[in-house]
Order: sequence, then structure tokens, then C-alpha cells
Amino acid sequence: MKRRIIAPLALAATMLFGFGCASTNDTMSDTTAMEGDVTMTETQEMAGTDTDLDEDVDVDADIDTDMDTDADMSASISMDALSMENPVSVDEMFADIDDTEQYDVLELARMNPNLSTFVSLVEQSGLESDLSRLGKFTLLAPTNEAFSKVPHDKLESLLNADNKAVLKSVLQAHVLPNEVTSAQFQNNSQIQVGENSYIPVEVGVNNTNIRIGGAQVVKANVEASNGVIHVIDNVILPENAQNNSTIGY
Repeated sequence: MKRRIIAPLALAATMLFGFGCASTNDTMSDTTAMEGDVTMTETQEMAGTDTDLDEDVDVDADIDTDMDTDADMSASISMDALSMENPVSVDEMFADIDDTEQYDVLELARMNPNLSTFVSLVEQSGLESDLSRLGKFTLLAPTNEAFSKVPHDKLESLLNADNKAVLKSVLQAHVLPNEVTSAQFQNNSQIQVGENSYIPVEVGVNNTNIRIGGAQVVKANVEASNGVIHVIDNVILPENAQNNSTIGY
């Protein structure tokens, strides 16, 4: 059967993350809104590059800063400038906003203090300009506390000015350039992070307990004017990937 794919944004000259909607038993129904395959060429244009994107990301690797023309490469991001705590309960996120659909995705994210670290990194990496070129999209937004779970040395490396292209590529794994509600995630679907490796998507009964690469959706379906936000409790990193054989594909 045809394997339907929605590809997230192309990763700045390092790798390509694709959202594979094929389960280990069947493919996602064509009647869902997860339609309209996005080709590699299209996702590369979104990120402003036509470079071959077939290499795995090493967050400790030295990066050619010329690749990331959108980001300000002048300084590293200070760890002290980022919050690693959630000021409000996850259950209360966006509860003070009567109509979330009057705001766009990034406006909504900026309005919630639990997402301040993620928003800061999106702005610093230059990803914001890529998002502005999208139509409707899905944002998998890690909370501040999610970033506290990333090993200190790895996070510090990502914040280094020399590694902003890698930071941008990691953040792009959290964006799907189509609107995907929680009801449209299927158990055993996959996010492709390389030719032979995937991040698994696990879904419980009645679309509960959605986990994406080990990150659990803790607040789903926050509707915006140009897409939807799903809040997650971990950062999706390349090392969360599994080989094909591991997930039975």
C-alpha cells in the first residue's frame, strides 16, 4: 500500500525529518486531513536551501555557520537566560485566552510562560522566518521543564553560536507543515530521521497518551489561526530514533 508522508521542515543542511504516517500494519486512511505529500524539494525551499540533506545530526559536531544565513551568529545563548521551570500548571496553559484561534501559532506560544525557552530558541535560531512562509502547520512545543531534561553538556552545545544550524535542525523536528490534530496520530506511525531510522509515535486507546519519540503530549489541540499546538514534556532529539528493525517496520 502507498506510504503517505508529511515531511517537517527541511533541516539546515544536516538531515531531513519526515513524518511517516505508515503504521507497522497499515497506512493512515486517505480520508484524514493528513493529505498532500510534501516532497524533499518543497521542504528544502521552506528552509531556504537546496542542499542534500542525508546526514545524521551530531549535536556535538562543528557546524559551518555559513549554512544558517537566517540566524544571528554573533553570540551564544546563555543557559542562565533560559527558564527551565513551568511557571503555570500544564493543565492551565492557554486557559486565560478566550479564543485562541484569533492568534497565530507563534503568538500563542509567546503568550504562555511555559513555552518561553522554546520560543527564545526558535527566535534565536532563525526558524521563525521559515515558519512565516508556511500555511497551516503543527507545532510540537516542549515546555521549559522539557529542556531541563536534556543533558546539560548537550544543551550547552546546542546553545553555542557555532552550532546554531544544528539547533535549528533540532527545532525543525518539532514542526509539521500541515495541521495535524491529536485524533489524526496513529499508533506505530513514524517520524523519519534518516534513511533507516525513525522516531516512533505511540498512541493509546481513544487517542490518549500520545508519545512522540519519548515525548508525551500533555496539552493537545490548542487551535490557532494558522495551525495547532501540541505541548510535549520532552525535547525530540536525534538520539531518540530507532532502527527500522527495532520498531518492526
